[in-house]
Amino acid sequence: MRSLRAPLLALRLSLALALGVAALSAPRPARASISFAVAYDDMVTDSDAVAVVTALEHQSVWEENRIVTYTHLRVEEGIAGNLATGAETWVRTLGGSVGNIGQQVGGEPVFVQGKVSLIFARATKPGTVSVVARAQGQFPVLVDPATKRRSVMKNANCGLLVPRVEAVASTAPAPAGVAPRAVPTPVPTPTAARVVAVDALHGRSLEDVARDISAQWKRLHK
Repeated sequence: MRSLRAPLLALRLSLALALGVAALSAPRPARASISFAVAYDDMVTDSDAVAVVTALEHQSVWEENRIVTYTHLRVEEGIAGNLATGAETWVRTLGGSVGNIGQQVGGEPVFVQGKVSLIFARATKPGTVSVVARAQGQFPVLVDPATKRRSVMKNANCGLLVPRVEAVASTAPAPAGVAPRAVPTPVPTPTAARVVAVDALHGRSLEDVARDISAQWKRLHK
């Protein structure tokens, strides 16, 4: 009788190969970044400028064993700070591709050539800025074809935003004869007092947002 060992071995190898291919080709859940949600007031305070910009071109380079991308921006409308309408600058972001090597960094802003964004910018060196709070500080501007209304939208690259926890003073129980002392206790930031930037701006018209940011800037940059 002919041995069945060889056909069985071949069958097992075929099944293993098929399962391996299926595992590689099966869709995998997207891994979103996780960041602390930045308050609107903090976003304005930490910025050197707020502007509506168009991405013109970009180039990626190696810096300290990582890839970074510099995108050339034209300022369409300077809303506050030191980026005036008509000016040009470069914005530095993490990730990009050089040759056959690409790096993607979750939670980073992404500038697409020809696309318009509202950005909260911080100067890093002459002629170059970074985006405050990474993707939370970049808001794509969408135009309704019918009404021409320009809306400011939350950046899809923000990932999962979690409330920031702050420390407040509370009175800890003390032994008899010992004065109570104040110790920091983590508590969630009050929502009413600490409005998150993406919640404050998402879905609003660009004109309303520009007026609101201008007023906030005058209040916080005295």
